Amino acid sequence: KHIPRALPCGSACRHDGPGWATVGTSCRRPPSNSNPAPMSLVSDSWHSAAEWYLDTPKDRYTAALTPEFLRQPLGNLSLPSLTDPEGVAALTVAQSRSLRGPQIDAIIKKKLNDMLGTKWLMQAQECWYRPPRPTQAGGPSSSSAGVRPPDIALLMVDNRPAFPYEVPGTTLRSPDGWGSPRTPLTTSWRPTESTTGVFQLALAINHIYAQLHGYRFYLENPCPHVRIGVTKEDWESSIPPKQLRLPKSEWRDEMRRYTSKDAVCPGLSASHRLGPFPPRGPPWIKISAIRYLLRRHEFVVYLDSDCFITEVWQPITPLLQKTGLLNGTRWIAAAEEFPPQKLRRDFRAGIANSGVLLLAGAPIAGAEVLEAVERWIWPDGNPTWMFKWPFEQNALTQVVFRGYADRYTLLKPGCPINSPFGALIRHFVGGSPHRAIYHPDHRLPWLVDALRCTLHATAHSGAPEASPLKRCTPNELSIELDVTGCDESELLKHTTPVAPRVLSRMRAADWEGCCGFCNQEPRCVGWTYAWRWPYVSLNCMLMEGFTGLKKMQDRVTQVRRVDALQKRAWMYEVPAPLLVSLGETAKEVGTRT
Repeated sequence: KHIPRALPCGSACRHDGPGWATVGTSCRRPPSNSNPAPMSLVSDSWHSAAEWYLDTPKDRYTAALTPEFLRQPLGNLSLPSLTDPEGVAALTVAQSRSLRGPQIDAIIKKKLNDMLGTKWLMQAQECWYRPPRPTQAGGPSSSSAGVRPPDIALLMVDNRPAFPYEVPGTTLRSPDGWGSPRTPLTTSWRPTESTTGVFQLALAINHIYAQLHGYRFYLENPCPHVRIGVTKEDWESSIPPKQLRLPKSEWRDEMRRYTSKDAVCPGLSASHRLGPFPPRGPPWIKISAIRYLLRRHEFVVYLDSDCFITEVWQPITPLLQKTGLLNGTRWIAAAEEFPPQKLRRDFRAGIANSGVLLLAGAPIAGAEVLEAVERWIWPDGNPTWMFKWPFEQNALTQVVFRGYADRYTLLKPGCPINSPFGALIRHFVGGSPHRAIYHPDHRLPWLVDALRCTLHATAHSGAPEASPLKRCTPNELSIELDVTGCDESELLKHTTPVAPRVLSRMRAADWEGCCGFCNQEPRCVGWTYAWRWPYVSLNCMLMEGFTGLKKMQDRVTQVRRVDALQKRAWMYEVPAPLLVSLGETAKEVGTRT
């Protein structure tokens, strides 16, 4: 669906006078006291966004807010034939990234996705966010010294146990409420408890970040226990009264059966610290905590449980300024989905991912921002979304963004927030468009590495003569493989070799990686890959020989295509995962194979 959005004047707008821009089928003038948002943040057209940025190459924020491929000369944007192998192979990065969902579907239907590879996806950090280290965080004194810093609160919401920790020799430590004893964290630390997971590691990194900058940190648990199955009382308490009177919103036996396995967070009463809030699916409950903080703080940064700060010495204030939140002109900033084509057939998720949100609170934006949050809590739309996907994310677009078109800023994924490759805030999402660039099963060892990197950064002096800090982005370590001959059309699906002479067993993120490893070894005559095995298993087997094949579900096998090696070489990047074993036999984290 087309969602009207306020655009600054440019090549994508019809000019009806100075300062006017087309919005849907009407025109509006931006508020006179507002700073126009960069067009690349809100434009429907990615190439017109690039043109706007290329007109201002000296903008110090360009590298932080614009993907790298858009900062380069775009060249010819007309697409070659997408039904021809040579045409798909000839696509440039800019052309590949401009592909829309139906075009990608057509390529897959023609079985040419191996020609497209991963060119259409973000594969590494594409933006650079590194403002000066602030004085209160140990940076050099400046003319702004003595000025009160903004009141910023970081928020995470989860019902899992917190992670009590301390950094020896510093004041960095978890609050008393997180429990004891505190785990001493050093740059050689590794997890030995099964309760230390993705959430706990991200929590520690983000809490350290808040302490370094003097931000307030909140860990809220408005839903300590969920129950399964939606009741009539849940339904009638969760649907807006006006909508509940409609026939389509009536509670019926069919709806009871349809929602019988959905998780429900019980409602919060008006006497609750975060209440009142209706019974909803778990993703909704974070809004109760967001609302509570917006009443009390100038700015709120909400982070999902799998989000973390990549560079803990970089302040968030310059980003609040550039997105228009610092002066209250804009109320909310979010980033598009990763990748934008991910939900190409499904409008329900909306235009933005709600895993990372930057918000201006009532002390800056006034009471209207609280009214917008209430409208977010009580949206019109499909009533089942109160308990099913896309939960609150659809309402964020349909209610907040659509109802307050001149009050939000929409960023590109990763620039500098959201997506597995965010420059400042990285979101290790649970799914993946392609395991060659991001494997969600690797999140735990990656976050162990990120926490170690963060601990190293906390000891950095910030002095000009000190060595530059490394970015804490472990999921970008990769190796390059030749996958010539690794053609999906030649795969022997649901087969496994008989009497194989095993050359090597190894871990591979996907079958293309397994095939690439086989190409690296002259003695390898074929390979087999168990794609449903856990990522920590030796799921790729390289063979020196075998006597035949037999059927086996969830296996793929391929004979090495020696003749294809004479053809054009295809290069393929795969992640270099870290290895971790929990328990008494814990191995050193950080080993790469």
